[in-house]
Amino acid sequence: PAMLVVCDGETTEYIGSHEGCTQGDVAAMAFYALGVKPLITELSSAVDTSACKQIWYADDSTAAGKLEEIKKWWDSLCIRGPQYGYHPKPSKSVLIVKEDCLQLAKQMFKGSGIKVTGEGERHLGAVLGTEEFRRGYVED
Repeated sequence: PAMLVVCDGETTEYIGSHEGCTQGDVAAMAFYALGVKPLITELSSAVDTSACKQIWYADDSTAAGKLEEIKKWWDSLCIRGPQYGYHPKPSKSVLIVKEDCLQLAKQMFKGSGIKVTGEGERHLGAVLGTEEFRRGYVED
C-alpha cells in the first residue's frame, strides 16, 4: 500500500492507503489529472467522440454513448491504460444499458468480468438506471 507521511515537526506518523492514489494530499488530484491526460487523449483517438464521451473523476473513468464505441473505449483502456500506470478493474466495473440493448451488451462484454445490467447502479455517490431502480435507491 501507498504510505501517507504525516509530520508535525516533532513526530512522524504513517498512514497506509490500500486504495486510491489521491488520498490525503491536496495537490495529488491536480498532479494525477496531469499524469492521466495523455491516456485520456489517446483513448479519445480510439473512438468516435460524437458517439462516446469519457468522464474522469480522479482515478474513476466512465464512458457513455453508443454500445459499439463504449466497447472500443473499454478495450483501448485495458490495452493502453497499463502503459500509463492505469489498471482497469473489470470486477469493479458496471455497464448500464437500456433494456432493449441488454442481450447484445452481455454478448459483447462476455468474458470481460464487467457486470452488465439493464436496471442501474450507484455511481460516484449518485445513481444511474431505470426510474424504478433510482426510486428504490432513494427510498433506501
